[in-house]
Amino acid sequence: MSRILITGGLGYVGGRLSRRLSEEHEVWVSSRRPVPEDILRLHGQVKRIDHVLLFDPATFPASVDVVIHLAALNEIDSVKFPSEAIRVNIDETRMILENSISKKVDQFIYFSTAHIYGAPLEGTITEDSLPRPVHPYAITHRAAEDYIVAAAKHKRIQGTVLRLSNSFGAPVSAHVNRWTLLANDLCKQAVEKGAITLRSNGCQYRDFICLADVEEVMSKMLTDPQFPEHIIYNLGSGISMRVIDMADSIIQSAVTVLKKNISLDLPAESLPTDEPSLNYSIGRLLTDGYHIANDVNIELERLLQFCAENFVHHE
Repeated sequence: MSRILITGGLGYVGGRLSRRLSEEHEVWVSSRRPVPEDILRLHGQVKRIDHVLLFDPATFPASVDVVIHLAALNEIDSVKFPSEAIRVNIDETRMILENSISKKVDQFIYFSTAHIYGAPLEGTITEDSLPRPVHPYAITHRAAEDYIVAAAKHKRIQGTVLRLSNSFGAPVSAHVNRWTLLANDLCKQAVEKGAITLRSNGCQYRDFICLADVEEVMSKMLTDPQFPEHIIYNLGSGISMRVIDMADSIIQSAVTVLKKNISLDLPAESLPTDEPSLNYSIGRLLTDGYHIANDVNIELERLLQFCAENFVHHE
């Protein structure tokens, strides 16, 4: 059993990781605000630490084996507050990394984003593809990556960067506001409106990864006796899917979960188009023995059920 510190451990991805990993390890989660006990308990047997304590080596917790760093300004706030994105996503990452090194943490795992490769994502993308970030969220994550890579190459710490694609799934708590993510948004629409509305023709390709697969990869990464062979990994499903096909999958799952037929609305006069293909390569993960189940329907059914339990249908 390892002692793990998850920054942003009460957030969207972090919340799912906290709940899963607390079954196998001692887990501490950092947050910037006090958390009611009932909300904290949803994340499993975890302990909370004030996030600000991580910026000072004198108050950084001792005897931590692994730091999983997810705390960051999201993509929407990074556009609204670009200077804050630089401070939070880059400089705070650097401080937490340096304090992890000073406290002799064994491994530092940083969650980055597939969007460091540019937008829109298209063609075959491997870890050797040239990053071309064009968005403050992606730019700041790319810069933060460099600190982890430099520390790892100089053998100051075992560093791992995970470039996460489009994750989807039910959050641990309804208080987590990540309903701008495509699949999450569409499931919420299905429950609240009984219909799904796309803002495009839906022919764009994306790599969607179930949060259950993110949990499995992280669980194996922490229990495997060998550290990951590489520093940077693409973390996705490795299977591209059109937006409209994801919408159709949600409609099919809604029949099972919601017991109703959901309509799909497209923009007026929109026609199908041939969009560039996408191959978000996860060859490194697969070669290292990781497995992506890609149980899309199961993840969608759980997400729809969560929405049905937490959001009201409006006639």
